[in-house]
Amino acid sequence: MLKKIAFASVVAAMIPFSTANADLGSKFKKVETGRTIEQVYKECGIGGALFGNSSPILAIISNVTWDWGTTAATSNSMSPETCQGGNVRAAVLIKETFPSVEKDLASGQGAHLSALQSVANCDSAASVRAQYGQYTQTSAYRTATQDQNAETLFSIVKQSCAI
Repeated sequence: MLKKIAFASVVAAMIPFSTANADLGSKFKKVETGRTIEQVYKECGIGGALFGNSSPILAIISNVTWDWGTTAATSNSMSPETCQGGNVRAAVLIKETFPSVEKDLASGQGAHLSALQSVANCDSAASVRAQYGQYTQTSAYRTATQDQNAETLFSIVKQSCAI
């Protein structure tokens, strides 16, 4: 019975978002950051971090299903910079696939480098490659953990790309 109620609630919450290619954002109240409720559920919270622009419907479903959208609303009001999409997705991509991203950076090509360019909105990876290449020649790189090197790469990506 509880599953049916939960499912019905999710379906009811999705009704406003079910119209394909409709500009529903103008019909919703704007929040402090200027985002509509629709944008908050697509770009913020757990769903925004996992799916973002790649699958807005899955982002909305995830936000509604996991916590009724409270993390989306909270991240929108408390840390709106995390809702802009690329920032979070780039961090997750680097953290989860760091060895592959690093390998692609070294070679200058590959699926992980292409994905990083896409989520970080980089026109070219040349600057990231050059800066990270310089970093790999330092003792800081050699003594750092993988997570620390991933954080450094993320900092370089943030500086070099439009995320």
